[in-house]
This record gives sequence, C-alpha cells and structure tokens, in this order.
Amino acid sequence: MKAAVLGIGTELTDGQIVNKNASWISKKLKDLGMTTKAHLVVPDERPLMLEGIEFCAAKADLIFITGGLGPTSDDFTRDVVADWAGKKLTFDEKSWQHVNDRLTSRGYVVKEIQRQQCFFPEGATILANAEGTANGFSLEAHGKKVFVLPGPPREIEAVWGANIKEWLQSEARKLDPYLTRKWDTLGVGESDVALIVEEALKGIHVDIGYRVHLPYVEVKASYYRSEEAGLEPAFARLTEALQFCTLARDGEDAAEIFAEKLKQVHSLCVIDEVTGQFLMNRLMPVLRGFMTDQMWSFSKSREVKSPAGLHLHIFPKDEHSCEVSLEYKGRKVKDFITSPYKSANMKERRHQYFAEMALIFWLRNL
Repeated sequence: MKAAVLGIGTELTDGQIVNKNASWISKKLKDLGMTTKAHLVVPDERPLMLEGIEFCAAKADLIFITGGLGPTSDDFTRDVVADWAGKKLTFDEKSWQHVNDRLTSRGYVVKEIQRQQCFFPEGATILANAEGTANGFSLEAHGKKVFVLPGPPREIEAVWGANIKEWLQSEARKLDPYLTRKWDTLGVGESDVALIVEEALKGIHVDIGYRVHLPYVEVKASYYRSEEAGLEPAFARLTEALQFCTLARDGEDAAEIFAEKLKQVHSLCVIDEVTGQFLMNRLMPVLRGFMTDQMWSFSKSREVKSPAGLHLHIFPKDEHSCEVSLEYKGRKVKDFITSPYKSANMKERRHQYFAEMALIFWLRNL
C-alpha cells in the first residue's frame, strides 16, 4: 500500500513554515510497513490544488491532504476535494454543534463565517477533531482512499489517534510490510561505508540507501517481510563488516536514550571546552523536559563551579583528541577520544565527532 501526502497552504510554498506534517505522517505509515511515494506542497490556488490531488492519486493508494479546512476565505480544500471526487458539499449539524461548543466554552462569539467548516463531500466520513474547530473527513473516489486533515500538527495528531490509527493498523495486517534495517556509522566517510556495504550485500536483492546526518552516515536496507528469513545471513554479514564503526541501530538516538536516563538525576552540570555549539545543539532538544523540573547548568569553562549531582565534562587534550569525564555519586570515570578526522579543514567535523562520542561515553557510564 503506497501513500502520498499533499500539504496545502501558501505559507508552505512561501517558506514561512516547514511541512513537518508530511514527515510525521510518513513516519507513522513507515512504522506500519507502508511506503510514502510523494510529498507535495501547493499554495492556496484551486487549479494547483486540483493538479496536486491528481498527481498524488497517480502515485498512491492512500492520499493524505493537510490544511485549508479553517473558516477564512483562503480555506477551500474541502471544495477542491469535492470537485475532484465529483461530490456535492452538504452541511453537517453535528460539526456545527462542535464548533459552537468549542468556541463558546472558550469565551468566543460564534460567527457565521465559522459555518464553512461544517460542509463535507456527500458520503464522506467525518473525522472528529478534539483539538480544534475544523473536523477532518475521509472518502473514497477514483479507487483511492483520501484523508483530509486540518493543518495544525496538534490537530492532525488528535484526528489521527481518534479516527485513522485503528483503520491503518487493520489495513496493515493484510499487507506484506515494507521494512528497513538501519546502521548509523561514525568516523568513516560515506564512500568508504558504501564500499563495505556493497561488498557485504553483493548479489543480494534489497534496496540500499545512505543518509548523511552529521556526524553519522546512515546505511539503510529495505525489503518486504516475506523476504526477511532469506536475508538474515546477509544482514549478519553486513553487521559484522560495519561493527567497527556502528554506533546505533534501527533509528536509535543516543541523545534521546541519554535524556531518558537523566530522569533519575536531580541536578546536572555540563562543561564543554571543546565542541563549540555542537554538544549543546544535540542535548537541548531532548533535555527540555529534564531541564523544566531539575537544576542544570551548561558552561564553556571549567572555572564555573556547580554543586550539581552529575558532572559531565569534555576538555581539550590537543587538536585531535580530548578528555571526557563523568562524576556521579562519588564515582569518577574518564577517557580520551581521538578523532579520525585529521586534516585542517575538518575542524567542524572533529567537533561533531567529539560531541557524539562524549554523549555515548556518558550514556554508557551513567
């Protein structure tokens, strides 16, 4: 089962916002063994919206359309979808009651303009939206299953959980799911990794892919579950060949795992004299919950003194190596990290490498 995601909104094509909804939807589908064949964004222009739907219908069995369900004059996704499906729009009283209940409970005056959110193509299934006024809907047309969702991410998640997730899970059980194995390698260039992979999987029919997300080079091998048993020897061979440089497998993220372990810690002090912003950039997104409730400090100098329970330090040794240490509950462990990136113009890559290896050291020793 193949999917396509169509994002509607001039704010997307103008670059005002990034289409994170498509990424979120595709990941949910991938987890179920489904594949996404296209991401497309179009502005609030009826001809382009219609062309976008037709393009997606030519590529996929499932079409997810996001945005353009609100109460303003540039919200006409429902009209375009109805035209494409050859359906009339009909007014839904329950959705109007939903709009009234949600707005009045928050102290807003309900205006007539809000009524446009309550029209749906004839025969469509209305998808309740517990986080906003605009309900979504689904329909079948031209042999395709179409889900039309509001634009705000929180509302998409609400509609998905209440109306779509269970249906997709049921459909997925009928499929031969398309799976992906992943190896995150560190300290070896993309071309060198590729040579190892191509040799280990020579003669094996899987879809091989690579993704550079510094400092990692990710290796991906995709296949159908029905082929899995026959591929295991090849995957074992690849795992062994990449063992010297593999730091994570199948989407694991060291920073996320580390943040989870930090929940047991009451206070934290990080001193980083080596990586510039790279260590901070890695930690900040995953530590928001931790830093809300616990004491923490992040410094670029060892001159800072802190009474924190956990100390994480990374100090320079020379241009190509550094010292990393952890102090916790009276125990101190340390080690030295040497970068494989030696040339002068690889300074930034060295800093990224030091940040990631320090993170992994702390994770293993906490």
